Amino acid sequence: MKTHLQRTCIALALALAAAGCSKTDRQQAATGVGQTRKAPAKLTGEQIFIERCRDCHKVHDTGGVVGPDLSDVGAKRDREFLAQVIRQPSQVYPGSVMPPYDTLPADQIKLLVDYLSGLK
Repeated sequence: MKTHLQRTCIALALALAAAGCSKTDRQQAATGVGQTRKAPAKLTGEQIFIERCRDCHKVHDTGGVVGPDLSDVGAKRDREFLAQVIRQPSQVYPGSVMPPYDTLPADQIKLLVDYLSGLK
């Protein structure tokens, strides 16, 4: 018989997986590892992309295929559009399965937009 804590952990892991979080987020939720992990002192937009986006999006032949290939997104989209899609993808693309990253700190969204804007 599963304890209440075990059922809660399983439900949390399933909810995170269904929400489309990154593989790292799902692994940490399932194992309890990283719950108090501090962010590196100096993140780059590319690091944020690798951690949060690469499971679904490809850049230069590396990454997932669930979302669009972003290898040249900076040549096609402006910074404001990229920031809006990151924060609220379903408002830009109704029915999108991409999770909103509206809780991502503004400085990290800026770094991610800087990185994506440079992909041309």
